[in-house]
Amino acid sequence: MAKTCDRRSFMKQSVAAGAAYIAAGALAQPLLRAMPRSMLTPTGPEVVSVTGENYYEGARKAVQHLGGIKSFVSTGSVVGLLVNSRFRHPGTYAKPQIALAVIAMCHEAGAKKVISLEDAPGRYWKGATLSKELSEYVDAIESPGGYVTRTIPGGVRLKEAEFLRDALECDVLINIGIAKDHEGTRFTGQLKNIMGATSGSTNEFFHKGSNARGYYDDVEFLSGCIADANRIRRPSLSLNDVSDVVLTNGPFGPGKIGSYRTIVAGTDPVAVDAVSATVIGLDPKNIAMISFASEYGIGVGDLSRIQTTRMTI
Repeated sequence: MAKTCDRRSFMKQSVAAGAAYIAAGALAQPLLRAMPRSMLTPTGPEVVSVTGENYYEGARKAVQHLGGIKSFVSTGSVVGLLVNSRFRHPGTYAKPQIALAVIAMCHEAGAKKVISLEDAPGRYWKGATLSKELSEYVDAIESPGGYVTRTIPGGVRLKEAEFLRDALECDVLINIGIAKDHEGTRFTGQLKNIMGATSGSTNEFFHKGSNARGYYDDVEFLSGCIADANRIRRPSLSLNDVSDVVLTNGPFGPGKIGSYRTIVAGTDPVAVDAVSATVIGLDPKNIAMISFASEYGIGVGDLSRIQTTRMTI
C-alpha cells in the first residue's frame, strides 16, 4: 500500500529535490563547458555564421563562440595554417584579416610556431593593415617543408597522395578557405582547399586520373578525389570567408562579386562548406564533393543535422 503524505511533507520533499537538482546542475557546468560543442548538440555539429564588416573581429568572435582558441591550440603547439591565398583578383582569396586574427589568437594561446602550408606570398599579408604586433607575427611565419606519400585508407578514387609533411605532423591544422564559384566543381571552400596541401602531381591526378582530357571533363572523379584527400588529415578548426566572393568565373576570376560580409566557422569542414554554400545561394546536395565527403563519414553535409548559430557584429 502506497504511503500518503500531507501538503507540508510534500512541499519539504519538493524543496529538497529542487535544491539537489540545482546543486547537481552547478556541479555539471564545468564539465559541460569542457565538452566540445559538437558533443552538446543533439543532432550534429555546430557551425557559427558571423556577419559584419570587421573581418578580424568577426573571426575572433567565431572562434570564441566555438570555445575559444585554447580549445584547439595549447602552449607549445605547432600550428599548420592552410589559407587560400594565392589568387589575385578580388573575391578569389580569403581575406588576410581573417588569417591574421587566427594567427594572433594562436600566439596568444602560446603556440610555438605557425607554418603557412600554402606559403602565402608577402603581398597577401600586405592586403591588411598590420600593427607592430601583427607585423612581428607575420615575420615569424614559417614556410612548409616537402611532401611525403601517404596511402589513403578507404580511398575510393584516390588511393594515395603526396601530402605536405608539415600538414601531417603539425599539432593543430587550421583551414581557412573561401566560399566561391569554381568552373569545375561549382563551389570551393574547406574541402577543396585541402588541395593546397597536396603536390602538383597529386592535383594533376585529381583532374586527369580517370583519363579525362581536360581539367574539368570528369567532375565526379575530381570531386571524389577531393573527398578522399580529406581523409588524410581533418582540420581542427575550419573557417570560410564568405564576405566578397566571385560568383562567376571562379576560381581565378575576375568575376561577378557577391557581398555577404560573413565568416562561417566550425570543427566539421563538411558542415562548414554546406552552410557556406547556402550563403551564396547553392544547395549543398548539388555539390558532389560535399555529398561524397558526407557519404565517406568525413563530416555532416545534411543541413537538417547541423546546428547553425548566426551572429552579427
